[in-house]
Amino acid sequence: MKRAVLYLRLSSVSEDSTSIERQRADLQGLAEREGWDVVDTLTDDGISGRKARANAAEALRMLRDGEADVLAVWKLDRWTRQGLGAIGALADTLDATPGATFVAMQDGLRSDQPAWRLIAAVLSEVARTEADNTAKRVASSIAHRRTVAHRYTGGATIPFGFDSVPAPDGVGRVLVHDPEEVVVVREIARRLLESDVSLTKLAIEFTARGVPTSRSPKRRARKLGKPDAGLDAGLWRAHTVKDLVTQDLALGRVTHRGALVRDEDGLPATVWEPLLDRASVEHLRARFDGTKRGPGTNVPRKARLLSGVAFCAHCDRKLWVSSQGGRPIYQCSTPREHGECTGSPRVDAVNLERLVVSEWLRNVGPLDERREEDTVETTGDVADLQDVDSALQEATSALLEDDADPAALMRRIDALKVRRTELRASAASATVTTRIVRTGRTNAEAWESDENLDRRRGLLLFALDHVAVLRSTSADRRSRALDPDRVVFRWNDFFAD
Repeated sequence: MKRAVLYLRLSSVSEDSTSIERQRADLQGLAEREGWDVVDTLTDDGISGRKARANAAEALRMLRDGEADVLAVWKLDRWTRQGLGAIGALADTLDATPGATFVAMQDGLRSDQPAWRLIAAVLSEVARTEADNTAKRVASSIAHRRTVAHRYTGGATIPFGFDSVPAPDGVGRVLVHDPEEVVVVREIARRLLESDVSLTKLAIEFTARGVPTSRSPKRRARKLGKPDAGLDAGLWRAHTVKDLVTQDLALGRVTHRGALVRDEDGLPATVWEPLLDRASVEHLRARFDGTKRGPGTNVPRKARLLSGVAFCAHCDRKLWVSSQGGRPIYQCSTPREHGECTGSPRVDAVNLERLVVSEWLRNVGPLDERREEDTVETTGDVADLQDVDSALQEATSALLEDDADPAALMRRIDALKVRRTELRASAASATVTTRIVRTGRTNAEAWESDENLDRRRGLLLFALDHVAVLRSTSADRRSRALDPDRVVFRWNDFFAD
């Protein structure tokens, strides 16, 4: 009695006509009629025939190592859709294993038939071509549904904040707000906008509250209408919290192949109902980008905490960060020998920072944290101007494409230029009102909650104009300790009392 290994494969759960159970039943029936002893049944469920599959490789190994005499599949395209390469590997195994047989049941193909290699080669190439064409049709269909018909094309996970429901016209599906999750997204945005609470703190809190993450078993069960009691709610992370309120999906926008889906004017299209308003998203993006969006200059990250805070008490120039004996120091930018500075102080960076922070916490730490908040009063929107500029760049680049429609693109460019002129005029008339608001925590709490160097420097400078460092004494130099009398604190008028 020959030993047989049966191989089953299904690339999609929608392939009802070639279901795993049907393949299994048909091959078991063949084994009974042939008098084979089935030693194993290997299955690759939900895996494309165009990809390498672990169980297919295992079935071939069993044949090669003499653990089976027959490898039987329901149909050749269930074995592979990779073309001649995969058939070559199969043929090599059969050549190296005399007496071994390959059977593709539905094709009536057996490796002990004359010219079976030729038949298998033709069938495998037909299967590969069919797979390629199917992939192109699927990709084209998805592109149309995303960019033109505005349908939800599915994926591993429904985006957080949304539910997938049948489209009103009965064709495909669309995304609508999930009432419970929208509350979570808007709570995150509100708390980030109203205070300087850290992303990590919010992530820890939402994990402790048991709020299901987008990919958690608990949320997946709830979306499927199944019981979710006792299921894992997942672990929130800082980047997850940030992405929910800064990505384009929060504005109801969709990307396809890495690019935003745009309307007929070339501007980002609002496909789904936004979770947040535009102003909130842009404000949060600016905060977490670390730079201001729109007009303005990006400020490079300083080397140390007191860069731009520590000054020379003799020539009133900023102290530079340098090193001496392998230790970081702050020193005057004007060498004493040049005669422009009578002191040219140098000071150990760690000691100076420790002293300044200690004095700042003692004087300012118990007070309520306050920060400046800018309100832009304008009929225009800087973010809209950025969208128009981006659309103009894209339309201009499209003119160089071989299949470009110059007339249509020039009409779009003209309309965008008109819109840009309007937005620029509006932005030019904008007025900015600055007010100081309390965040609901002390300065000390704000300091401990965020170790970011730039934000800590901002906290210092809100109360402290600068510190002036005097030249060291001979005793100070010998001990390497920092004499507190060398450091003069210059507080802002707001905190001078």
